[in-house]
Amino acid sequence: MKSTMRFPNSVPAQSRHLAPRQHIGTPVSSRISAIRGQRWISGTALAAAVLSCSAALAEPAPARYQVAFERTWSSKTHPKDFPLLAHFSPVIGVTHNADYSPFKAGGTASPGVEHLCEEGKHQPLDDEIRSAIAAGAAGVLIETPDPIRDVPGKAVANFEINPSHPMVSIGAMIAPSPDWCGFAADVMLMENGQWVGKKSVTLYAWDTGTDSGTSYRAFDSDAEPRGTVQPSDAAYFLKKDGKRNPVGQVTFVRQ
Repeated sequence: MKSTMRFPNSVPAQSRHLAPRQHIGTPVSSRISAIRGQRWISGTALAAAVLSCSAALAEPAPARYQVAFERTWSSKTHPKDFPLLAHFSPVIGVTHNADYSPFKAGGTASPGVEHLCEEGKHQPLDDEIRSAIAAGAAGVLIETPDPIRDVPGKAVANFEINPSHPMVSIGAMIAPSPDWCGFAADVMLMENGQWVGKKSVTLYAWDTGTDSGTSYRAFDSDAEPRGTVQPSDAAYFLKKDGKRNPVGQVTFVRQ
């Protein structure tokens, strides 16, 4: 008798044929696409981070400056009818961008500039500046408390400036006068993307166009029609050759 050998747990012959392999989970092609997508997202995020860092490095941080507002206007430099009790009012200024310029040449003086240059008052110009700050067009208000009575004399203030408001405008009343101020307007303290170490600006007399008086002690007489902010053409502030005679200097020094 022919014996038959049995193998425990053997699989019947008809069952040994392998069933078609089933794909479990995500197909390989989809997984490759997902990996590529993740790499693209990672690369994009990295590029954005690099650009952000580059921008942060390119834009300078806020800086601190000291400004000295100096008076040279005197009976020696401007002898014609030089007035008694001559002085500069307390100084007021602001850091700002191109959307705001309180002493803009050719512009119409605001009520604040009118009161500053006719009466030496900071109000309401200080409120106008605060409104510009709230609107994002200005950065900080700059003020000094006392008139400049001595010659030579100066008022000093410290302030912070940022890249969003890289310009400074600053001025004071020339007193007594109808509506004359000495100011430096739209002084740019950032050059080639960097804060300057020091910058000086010659200070001249300006007529704000709000009063028609032509002498130091002229009676109050509102200008009709109202004029614009222009360099003063009063003989007091002109040299013999007709050129403008400075009344002072403004110097900005980075701290």
